[in-house]
Amino acid sequence: MDDWKKSVSACASTVTIRNISNYVEAFGDSNSPIDSFYGGRNELLRSISPSYAIANPSIPPLVLVGLISLTENYFREILAGVICICPKAKQKSANKSVNLATAWFGFGEMEKGAFENTSFSDPKTVKKNLNDLTGVNVSNSNQISTPLEEFGRLCELRHAIVHSAGLLAGKNAVKLELPNSRNSTKVKIGYSEIQEAAEICTALVCAVNLELFINTSAKWLNEWPRTPAYRGQNSNALFKKVWILFYSHFDGSNGLITGSLTQIKAKNQIVRTNAA
Repeated sequence: MDDWKKSVSACASTVTIRNISNYVEAFGDSNSPIDSFYGGRNELLRSISPSYAIANPSIPPLVLVGLISLTENYFREILAGVICICPKAKQKSANKSVNLATAWFGFGEMEKGAFENTSFSDPKTVKKNLNDLTGVNVSNSNQISTPLEEFGRLCELRHAIVHSAGLLAGKNAVKLELPNSRNSTKVKIGYSEIQEAAEICTALVCAVNLELFINTSAKWLNEWPRTPAYRGQNSNALFKKVWILFYSHFDGSNGLITGSLTQIKAKNQIVRTNAA
């Protein structure tokens, strides 16, 4: 008798995935990277309420994972976009390896392949890619520094949620500077923590978007005209590419843009400011 072999838990089922295509769908997004982030963020936040978070405590940690995933995707989208339009970024990205599997996405998506094996859930990786590709240096005087540090703390929590059912590993607890504990420590996230995490992710995305816009605009004015790729080309048409990449229609329609200028007025002001 071999009954003992089945005496501690249920037997494994023979279920298989009937059709993997049912798990995915085609998706097209013409929004700027920051507006794509906003759209995903708002969809996540609408999915949970204070009462729902209390009744279903396993859901808020998953929402946090989603917020971090959206933030990581923003980095991929915006850096790929910069590579697309900026000859200087193209030059700096020339040594990046691109997995040929990215050809599956088709024409126009290859720039994203440079980041397919990159995890932006590590602040060091964010800093390195910003500096290597665009020359943006994240320092204490930079508006990116503080939200990036806070984002890094959220990523330590995410690691526990994704990889150990919410139980903090020692290295994550040390990085979070938590007090020593004789017992296991589990991530506990409620509705207010989700709102706070969303604010941190949003602050980071906004800071990076503005810094990269400033950086790319300066290159558009001072460096692009001297490159063989853009020498003699229409500067207005080139600036339009910059504007489309960074401009948030969501922020514009909700009165959240402090320096509310049109594309033309912003371009003219950039020229005047640098000429002064």
